[in-house]
Amino acid sequence: MPSDPNIVLSAHDELFIIDLAKVLFMKADDHYTDVHYATGAHFLVPFGLVKIEARIAALPDAQPTLVRLGRKYIVNTRRIFRINTVKELLYLTCDDGTTQSIHIPKPVLRDLIETMSRQINNTPAQQE
Repeated sequence: MPSDPNIVLSAHDELFIIDLAKVLFMKADDHYTDVHYATGAHFLVPFGLVKIEARIAALPDAQPTLVRLGRKYIVNTRRIFRINTVKELLYLTCDDGTTQSIHIPKPVLRDLIETMSRQINNTPAQQE
C-alpha cells in the first residue's frame, strides 16, 4: 500500500514536509509559499511555487490533481466544487464542510473549465 504523497524541502537547518493529500491550495507570497490544508491549517514555507511545482512533478506518482493556476496558485482540483468566471472566483471545499473562495483571473478559470470538462468527458484537447 503506497504512503500518502509528501514533498520534503530543506533550507537553513530546517525541514519542511508538505502532505500533498491535505493540500487545499498553495499561494505564492513573494519568494515564499503559503500552504493551505483542507483542515484549515496553513503555514508559510521559504520556497517559491516554481520549486514546489517541480518537486510535485518529480514524484514517482505525479499528482495530476494539483494544478498550477496562473502565477499565484497551485490548487487541488479534487476540492473544487464551483467555478464562477463572472466573479473570477474558485470555490473549494474544506474538510469541515465549509468553503473557501480564491480570486483567479477569468482567462485562467476558463482554461480550467475546459481542461476539467475534457477530463470528465475523457476527450482529447483540440489542436489549434
